[in-house]
Amino acid sequence: MASILASAARIATATAMLLLGASPAMSQELTDQQSAERYFERLDQKKQGFFTVADMQRIEAKVFTRTDDNKDGQLTLSEYNYGIPDERQDVIERFTKRFRMADADTNGRVTMEEYMQFCANVVAAADTNQDGMVTKEEFVAATVGAGAE
Repeated sequence: MASILASAARIATATAMLLLGASPAMSQELTDQQSAERYFERLDQKKQGFFTVADMQRIEAKVFTRTDDNKDGQLTLSEYNYGIPDERQDVIERFTKRFRMADADTNGRVTMEEYMQFCANVVAAADTNQDGMVTKEEFVAATVGAGAE
């Protein structure tokens, strides 16, 4: 369970880069902590100092829809990794790992349902006090701590 939680937290960093529209060159310049903090700010749209699973799922559902290039309701690995330059193998590997974690039935496609469950898993990993609200401190600690493994 700990490795799943650590992997989920690592994925949050990759998500930050994707959702913030950061170019791979820009993401290389950001530390894991900076990336996590920026992603947290995106998830905390109401500026309450926390986000919930519903917040993350709402935001990620929009990303899923934009990423689903052929609009078939499923993401392929190539859709998921689209736009990452070949020379950024580190980013491709992180996104590929994230894709595989989200692909619960291992059929090579991620449905919206699988992706929403994946979001719930990320929130569960970060919400250390289990109050349903992920604070910046919790999120950064989970993300940066997992990145060190």
